[in-house]
Amino acid sequence: MQARNSARLTVIGSAEMLEDTWFDATVKRSVGISGVGNDAKEVKTSNQALAKEVTGWTFKEIGSLKVNQIKHYLQENNAQIGPVNPKMYRVKNDVKYSIEISEYSWNKYLPYKPPKRDVIQLEFSMLSPFHRVPLQLESTTQNSSIFSASIRLPDQHGIFNFMVNYKRPFLSNLEEKNTVTVRHFAHDEWPRSWVISGAWPWISGVGVTVIGWIVFVALWLWSKPEEISPIVKKT
Repeated sequence: MQARNSARLTVIGSAEMLEDTWFDATVKRSVGISGVGNDAKEVKTSNQALAKEVTGWTFKEIGSLKVNQIKHYLQENNAQIGPVNPKMYRVKNDVKYSIEISEYSWNKYLPYKPPKRDVIQLEFSMLSPFHRVPLQLESTTQNSSIFSASIRLPDQHGIFNFMVNYKRPFLSNLEEKNTVTVRHFAHDEWPRSWVISGAWPWISGVGVTVIGWIVFVALWLWSKPEEISPIVKKT
């Protein structure tokens, strides 16, 4: 039995299973309902191998996963830009996340390889996941495996978490959470109005208004009024 904090407990039905007597004992293999045949061969019991696996799992000598390193950063054209593990991103940023996992096996750490049809998933969530994507095996070292995934951040600002929640039978639990802030676009990050085709009619209207006002003022200032001759009264 394994608790949420990966503490392990094993209950054995009989202490005789761990005795040296049964480690080296031999038994005759049964051939069915009729019992043991006359020509049945004696085979060595598997108590020693079973006891080794059970005690090894209980004392975390096998099946113990370890996270060595977590990295996330901005990327552009599959290349890293900016620092590693920043505290703030912007909406619609392209981000790469990677996690390095090792499995302890008896006396050394080995690269962890998930079973077939099993995947390690990455969640990018606020209250609920906005992304849930599989982490692909990117590379391996002598004692670890590196899994990674690339995502585009949602068009939603707030406090988000990179979350890896990996719980499998006979393996210690992995629950890694990294909190980041996602901000909206800054004023100087929006595209200029003349780049947006939908703004062209409004820009044209402003231009026509300005030009019309300049023409009106020019005509009003430089147009000479007609001279009116004084009226002379005859006496």
